[in-house]
Parts: sequence; C-alpha cells; structure tokens
Amino acid sequence: MLRLLWFKLSVAALLVAEYLAIPGPSAILWVSATLALVVALVAYLVTSPRTQLIVPTIFRGPQTEARIALTFDDGPDPAFTPQILDVLREFGAKATFFVVGRCADAHPELLVRTAREGHLIGSHTYSHANTFHVWPPQRMAADITRGIETIERVVGIRPHYFRPPQGLRVPPLREALASLATPLSCVTWTVRGLDTVSRSAATIAARVERGLGAGAIVTLHDGSSLGGYRDRSATIEALRVVLRSCREQGLTCVRLDELLPPALDAAPGALKAAR
Repeated sequence: MLRLLWFKLSVAALLVAEYLAIPGPSAILWVSATLALVVALVAYLVTSPRTQLIVPTIFRGPQTEARIALTFDDGPDPAFTPQILDVLREFGAKATFFVVGRCADAHPELLVRTAREGHLIGSHTYSHANTFHVWPPQRMAADITRGIETIERVVGIRPHYFRPPQGLRVPPLREALASLATPLSCVTWTVRGLDTVSRSAATIAARVERGLGAGAIVTLHDGSSLGGYRDRSATIEALRVVLRSCREQGLTCVRLDELLPPALDAAPGALKAAR
C-alpha cells in the first residue's frame, strides 16, 4: 500500500509542479500530456501479467528444471473439462485448474474428478463477473472467499492460488487479497494461447509453443460460458500439440505447487522471487 500511495503522491506533485512552473496555456497542455502518460502507465500495470507494483504476482516459475505448469481457467465445464482431463491423462501430464465457484457448484462431480486425478485446484472467484474489477475491495473479497469456500466444500481442499478474471490486477484487488483470512498467491502466466478468441488449434498451439521453456506458466481455458467462442474443441486439439512439443523438448508438465518453491506458497508478499 505504501508503494501505491507514493505513486499517487508523486503523480499529484508532478502535475502541480508542471502547472505552477509552466506559464500560460502551455501548462494545460503539459498537464494533459502527463495525465495521458499516467493513464497509459496504470493500464500497463493493470494488464501486463508481469507487473508487480499493484499486486505482487507469480508469472513464471524457476528456470532451473525442465518443468512447466499448464493452467486452465473458467471451468469446470461439462462439455470440455472431461475431454481435457482425458488428454492430460493420456500424456501423463498434471495441470492446475483455476475454477469459477458457480461452475463448481453446478458441476461438483467434475471438480471431484479433477482433484482425484491428481490436478491442483485454484480459485478464479465465485462469479467471474464482468464488473468484478470495478467492485470495492470488500465485495471483491466476499466473492473470492465464496469461491474458495465452494472449492473446499466440494473437494475438501482449500486453494492457495488465485487468478483474477482476465488476469487484471486493479488497486482494490490488493486490498481485497490482503483482507482474506487465508493468504492467496496471485498467479498470471508466462504465455497464453488466447484460445477464447481463436478457433484455430494451430494458432493457439503456435502461441503457446513460442513461450515454452523451463518455468513457463501456460494459460488455456476449459470453461466455455464466460466470453469469447464457446467451442473449446480447438483448445483440446492444441493441447495435444503442446503436450507433444513438451515431450520432444523434455519438459514435464506439473502442478503449480510442484513448479514453485515452497517459499512462494506462503503469502503474496513473497512472490517477487518468481521473476
């Protein structure tokens, strides 16, 4: 919170200094230009999966071992989660599923199967609401908590990893995460397939393959009802291609808690070590 406060105070001081130091109408132009740059900077800090200023975030694991973490968002989904689980089992790969609480409520048997087959369950909020990022911290925290409690009720395991909707990290999210009874590690990605906006398996696979390497965190989707194309057939086909590439490169697909050092599981404040 001190870093954010310092950032706000620095911006305010800069704007005031420009207005007072620059004569006439030029002052308005300079202040407007500075504000535009600040808005662009804030947008970058919110949207980039690698930034740390607003919410400390894991976007990559250690690069010392030939391991990667496949992650899937927005499920469980009755049409596509079982198919993805089948492909993972075929290749002997483990993954992490960031599940939406209301989808878990609707299809608890899929969450049970996912956990039973050795995959890790993470939280992706309860509602995955389109307005989530403009909520106040208290409402965010309540929604995240409800999602966590749903997972714990269904599979008996309390998740330690969290991915915000769209991977966006707005300032209120920092306060929301800090207020939770159990610390959550915020996770984004090293590379993503953008499979919600592409129907081409080849394109999805090519995006992922460009970012494959030791320590990579890969994001795909098994859910189909939260935006973008609803058919995840291309994702499933691309997953086979990616898993073959991993095999050829000697990369092992593991759960996030197997990829990351134990120190990173403790609290969001320790996440800088993931860089």
